[in-house]
Amino acid sequence: MAEIKSLLELSTPDPRSLHFSPLGLSPVASLKPEDAARFQQAVIAHCDLVPEVAEGTRMSFERIRMLHGIGVLCYEAYTVAEDLAWLVLEQALRERFIEEFNGSIPLINSKTKIELPIVTTDYGDVDNAFHGGSHQKGRWQIPLNSGSMMDFRGSMADLQSWARREGLLDGQRNKLLDAIYVEMRNARAHPQYRLSMPPASARVISDLAEIINRLWGHYTPGGRLYPAPLEREILAVAWNGAQVGTTHVLMRDYQLDSFHELGEWEFVIVEAVFEDVSVWEFDAQYERTNYPTELLWGPGTPSEAKAWLSEHQPVPHSASYLDRLFALRIANDRVSLARRQEVALAVPETKRDGRWIVVRADFPLDAFNHGRHINNGIECSTPKRFWRRSEEESSPSCAVEPIFDGTWSDMAIQLHERYGLTAATSFSTVCVAPSFHLGVAPDVEDD
Repeated sequence: MAEIKSLLELSTPDPRSLHFSPLGLSPVASLKPEDAARFQQAVIAHCDLVPEVAEGTRMSFERIRMLHGIGVLCYEAYTVAEDLAWLVLEQALRERFIEEFNGSIPLINSKTKIELPIVTTDYGDVDNAFHGGSHQKGRWQIPLNSGSMMDFRGSMADLQSWARREGLLDGQRNKLLDAIYVEMRNARAHPQYRLSMPPASARVISDLAEIINRLWGHYTPGGRLYPAPLEREILAVAWNGAQVGTTHVLMRDYQLDSFHELGEWEFVIVEAVFEDVSVWEFDAQYERTNYPTELLWGPGTPSEAKAWLSEHQPVPHSASYLDRLFALRIANDRVSLARRQEVALAVPETKRDGRWIVVRADFPLDAFNHGRHINNGIECSTPKRFWRRSEEESSPSCAVEPIFDGTWSDMAIQLHERYGLTAATSFSTVCVAPSFHLGVAPDVEDD
């Protein structure tokens, strides 16, 4: 017979929770129960859903937050909260799907072209239709806003694919996570006993909030998966050609007036994210910074930089780094670093030979790695599963979407026809001179 605990025992803090603090896990020190309760709630306090989210999803999400909060009293609650998060993710996809079609899903038989809609506000009816109901037999499709069709059988993977094709979810690295989310959901639906920790629960809850808000049209400021556009600043990057004393300096535009270093300094003015440590590697020809960086002026002397800033007073713009287009050139068995598509279209004729590929990626290094796989004859694909993969499934998975593969001329035509892109920038080879700790990536063409 189960032990019947008193109310006092049920409300007694679990000592395991008290060892987690803002400084991390300590096997010795512990927080006071009141501080531990406050801390665990504060960790997920920022995980709010936008008002547009469906009420059912909202209530299920708040239940997860509540479970995490009471983990101070019942350590097992952290595991329950984490497990439920994967089921709530599927609930959010289902309710967003129903909402998009206003309760009438226009399913079309791909063979007969006959439409047999499912009219419901409960996604359970969609499940029933595909499993023993009116849509059990045959191959079914749903129309997309683009005018195309996609196969649909009602699974979580189908819902993820639909959300991405409709632009409700984005990001190439996020797309790779979809397969993991399906496996996590399946594992939690058929569970074995496990015990998780508060940080794992908090991370999943935070990620879940970002995904749900994105499904309903909102990015998350400072988010990990679906961040809002990054705020950029006008920055001055300088290097000392004489190599005397300080060799490299990064400063905001208003700090330039106080620059009085001795030496043969050269400056470039860029629009960039100040926290992006790769700004030191800026190159106008190649994408060597993690986040979008634009050359505004340079190179020139400090006095010329001050004069240009005073005259033009540029205003920075925010920028998103998800799903950017990158072009790479493969020539003489070497792969170039990634270029922005506008820069690729502006390269001089002497640099247009060889094989060109265009991919959609979040980071230029992802695009470059994919180019190396192509050059080495390695096939990359998005795996259907991540756990217990066999050797046959061990090919690398690149966080990119292939767009084009061919000659420069054909690439220019494709980019113009598909995206309306032309050479909207002049070709420039301006770059920040490397310091002693910076190196050139391997397999880069010698341009």
